[in-house]
Amino acid sequence: MTAPDPTAHSETPGPQAAPVPQDSPGGRVGGAVHAALVAGVVLPAIGIALAGTILGVAAPDTIAWMILIPAAIVLIVRKKPWRQSLGLRGLGIAVVVGVLCALYGSSMFAAINHLRVGTAVAISMTVGLSIGVIHGQGKRRFLSLALALAGIVAFAYQASPSTAEGKAMQASMMASLWAGVFLLFMAMMKGVASHLGYDRGAVSGVGFIIAALGFGLRDATIHGIPAMNGRFIAVIIAVSCLMFVGPTVLRRIVDQQADARTQARYNVFFPAVAMVVGVVLLGQVPSLLDLLGLALITGALWIMSGVTIVPRRFFSKRGSGVVTAN
Repeated sequence: MTAPDPTAHSETPGPQAAPVPQDSPGGRVGGAVHAALVAGVVLPAIGIALAGTILGVAAPDTIAWMILIPAAIVLIVRKKPWRQSLGLRGLGIAVVVGVLCALYGSSMFAAINHLRVGTAVAISMTVGLSIGVIHGQGKRRFLSLALALAGIVAFAYQASPSTAEGKAMQASMMASLWAGVFLLFMAMMKGVASHLGYDRGAVSGVGFIIAALGFGLRDATIHGIPAMNGRFIAVIIAVSCLMFVGPTVLRRIVDQQADARTQARYNVFFPAVAMVVGVVLLGQVPSLLDLLGLALITGALWIMSGVTIVPRRFFSKRGSGVVTAN
C-alpha cells in the first residue's frame, strides 16, 4: 500500500448484514493498534517527501519503478509466491497491481515537482470520496463532496494560467488527481485478489517486480538510467520501505484489530501529516490558501469517514463482508 486505503471510508454492511459496533480512536482498540494506525499514515508521507529530495537527479517515472524493486524483493522473500498457485488469473491481477502502483508513484512524484507534498496528497485523496458519494447513505456525503471541491478551488486559485509556473501547477494538480485514480483502482484490485483467495503480499511482490522490469526497460531505452551514488540508492530503498513494506506489515496488525471506520478516522489526517513532512524535509512553507484548502479537504474526509458505505459486490455474494485493501 502506498497510502492510506481510499476504500476504507467507514462501516460497509451488506444488505443482509447486522450492524457492527464501530471503534474509534481512543476506543476499544489497543495502544499497539493505534501506534500502527499512526505509523500507517506517517510513513508513506515521509516516503513521498523523501522522494522529492532526488527529483533533481532522476525523473518521476524513474523513481517510481526503482522503488518497486526493494519492496518486491522483501515481499517475494517473505511471501514465497512460488509456493502458491497464482495461475494466469492471479498473475494477471499481479501485473495490474504492479502497473497501477508504478503509475501512482510516477503521477505523485510528478505532482510534487511543482506542488507542496501536502497539497498533492490532499488532492489525490479527494478521488476516493467518489466511493462514498456513489455508494454511501445519507446527505452528509454531498456536503463532503462540496467541501472537497471547495478545497480544490482554493488550491487551484494559486495556479494562474497566465504564467509558466501557474501552468506547471495546474499540470501537477491534474497529476495528483490521476495519482488518486491509480491508488483507488490499485486498492480495488488488491481487494479483488483477496476475495479470490490470493495472498495480497505475494500478488504485490510479483506485480512489483514485473512492473519494475517493464518500466525499467522502457526507461532505459528512452531516457537512460541516471548515475546512482550511495545516497541515491539509500533514498530509493528508504522510500520503498516507507511507502510499501512498512504499510504492508502494519496493515496485517490493523486489519485484525481495528474496523474500517477507525482506520478511516486516521486516514483523514494523511494530507495534514504530508503537509507537515513537506515543511520539515523540503522546506515547503504553506500559504494561507494552502492551509484553507487543506482544512476543507480534511473536513470532507472526516465527514465521509462517518458515512455508511454499501458497495456493490462483483466477486462474492451480496451482503458479505467489507471491502478493504492493503
